[in-house]
Amino acid sequence: MKDKPNSSDALYEIPTVDWLDLERDRPRFMADLRHALSECGFLVLTNAPGLDDNFQQRAFREVRAFFDAPMEVKKTAHISNTPYFRGYTLPTPADRGHGQVIENFQYGFEQETICAHDDRSQPIHRRLFRGPNTWPKTDTLPGFRPLIEELNGVYHRLTHSLGELIVESLGEDPAEFHRYFDIDDPDLAASLNHNFSLDVFEPDAQASVRAAYEKFDSDNVGAHIDGPPFVALLINDRPGLQVVAGEGRWMNAPVTCRTAEGEYDVPVIPGSVVVNTGGTLMHLSEGRYSATLHRVNTTLIPQGETRVSMPYFLLPRMEGDLIPFGRTHAPTAGAAGYNAGRDRGANACVNRMGTFPQVTRRWWVEEFKELSEQQREEVAAETAAAFKLAEERGERYRAKSSKQ
Repeated sequence: MKDKPNSSDALYEIPTVDWLDLERDRPRFMADLRHALSECGFLVLTNAPGLDDNFQQRAFREVRAFFDAPMEVKKTAHISNTPYFRGYTLPTPADRGHGQVIENFQYGFEQETICAHDDRSQPIHRRLFRGPNTWPKTDTLPGFRPLIEELNGVYHRLTHSLGELIVESLGEDPAEFHRYFDIDDPDLAASLNHNFSLDVFEPDAQASVRAAYEKFDSDNVGAHIDGPPFVALLINDRPGLQVVAGEGRWMNAPVTCRTAEGEYDVPVIPGSVVVNTGGTLMHLSEGRYSATLHRVNTTLIPQGETRVSMPYFLLPRMEGDLIPFGRTHAPTAGAAGYNAGRDRGANACVNRMGTFPQVTRRWWVEEFKELSEQQREEVAAETAAAFKLAEERGERYRAKSSKQ
């Protein structure tokens, strides 16, 4: 990747922003940040504080040790053991038709519960997102929990520091970030993901998986935007992540840590972190920074290998409307698919319920029935807004290219 992409480069690669420029060339840092989020919705933050290559190597070593552990060990931390969506999920069946086989581990901040999960005197988000983590019951993984708690702290600090800079890049008071994010009282949905390569599918199914990924708009390969967070952070050790470019094509994200020999078809940028715009920032910026469709492409994971990624979704306060920066009240119909009066806490909860049905079936059946239809409509509106904003970016790219 070049040090600083120009307008045409952004069509083919995710822009980079160097954290060190904050000290040595702050105007450049802010300009690069603004360009990346307005013209792509994704960026690669190089020299990310706390995420140097030594730390990432250690993180992937501990996380891979967990995923490589015997199934009976991993099942001691099964996600359905509690109603808080924390813990391990088994690999998805290869014949489910989603083009991915993935197992994962969900975690958050270690918190006391506020009340019983079915106490309807409390808002649903206060019952679902606040609680303890579910850790594996074993003495064979002594470094796993300490590493995840350390990673959580690194991500948390970076999200707040970067969040303030993002608000500033919009020309607003950085303190506005803290209207929605309290560093001492957070809500979090973080994950460790373990994706398998194409060879875990039956030979007859591999062709159909490839065909699905060759389509730009295939609806069964997990393409999505991250609706609830302000931004999402992610480190990863194999190719696979793809992002929709402005003109309507998929481009590949880099790897942030090399943990295996061999050549990859994407760059490896040690000590970096991938950052993408979430739906909350899209709303608060009124579409100036838009959320971008992305997916994990199974066919890009090297044959016989697996891919580990560690996404981090810090969530905003869920009470009240999202009032765009610089405004005093939320618009009735926002430019980014957000309408005033939305129950954002319920939206975030249904997002979790739909993603992890094994927990929902045990703990949240009635709540999911009540809330899922409204949430589907809201996700559809957000996604449509993201597509519209991406189309507008593509028109800008084409206009610039025609003048060059």
